Amino acid sequence: MTENPHKWRDVAWKKAIIDGARDAIAYFMPDLAADMDTSREVIGITGMELPVKDSDSDKDMRVSDVFLNVPVKGGEDWSVACLAEQQDAHDDLFAARVFDSVLRLRASRPAGRVTGFVIYTGDSKDVNLYTETCYGLELSLKFRSFHIPSYAAKELRCDNRPFARVMYAGRMSYESGDDIALREKYARELLNMADEISYDNSQRKYILEFAERIFRLKDPQMSDELREAYDMKTVPLRELSNALSKEEGILIGKAEGKAEGKFEVARSMLADGLPAATIRKYTGLDESSILSLR
Repeated sequence: MTENPHKWRDVAWKKAIIDGARDAIAYFMPDLAADMDTSREVIGITGMELPVKDSDSDKDMRVSDVFLNVPVKGGEDWSVACLAEQQDAHDDLFAARVFDSVLRLRASRPAGRVTGFVIYTGDSKDVNLYTETCYGLELSLKFRSFHIPSYAAKELRCDNRPFARVMYAGRMSYESGDDIALREKYARELLNMADEISYDNSQRKYILEFAERIFRLKDPQMSDELREAYDMKTVPLRELSNALSKEEGILIGKAEGKAEGKFEVARSMLADGLPAATIRKYTGLDESSILSLR
């Protein structure tokens, strides 16, 4: 069975929405975010996997959409359908699938209010309305849609909201396509942006995991650099393709070699029974460093 080329992108988006649910809602639905009850958690709604209408060979490729239960002020809950779709070209059935998702969510939660948003790619730039008519019956749905390729990378870079980092990574992943070198370049750009604002550990974690998934990082060293930057809050790296320039590497190597040379001299002097004061005079090492060599 051939791997669905979009599955890993679907997984990346949906995992980021789940782990960064509050930030995602703040980014995509600021009006709903303003009404959220911050004392309660946003949680996932289980049992909401959509039925698969495709062939049997495609069933294992489908990734379940995300449905959230959002607590709002006054004790009410809102059900939010969060759909992430990856398309290569125009998809005539895209809006229809959104419509089906909202209907299914509405039917499962008759007591709650239902809303949602859609993240998608492809060349269907104005997909935010579905209308269906049948012998006098007309059904329509208008929804918020966010077309990743339409976002300017420069604007996303200047937006310090946590989920804007996810959007930037998604935008650049779409642009890089299957070009491994470009994917690594943009992953490194994201790493350079790591310390522009203070994110908490959970935010750094979902941003990092999204970057690793959406860019399909194959270089273990780069994955480690990303993890170190987000988990340990290291200083931003200048250019990740050259974490250290050749000149810096040479200087550091010389300094390390010089320091090690001093320790070797100190060990020899200690072995000859010379006092610490004399060793300190000729090597420049402090007394505690000299004593630690004994």
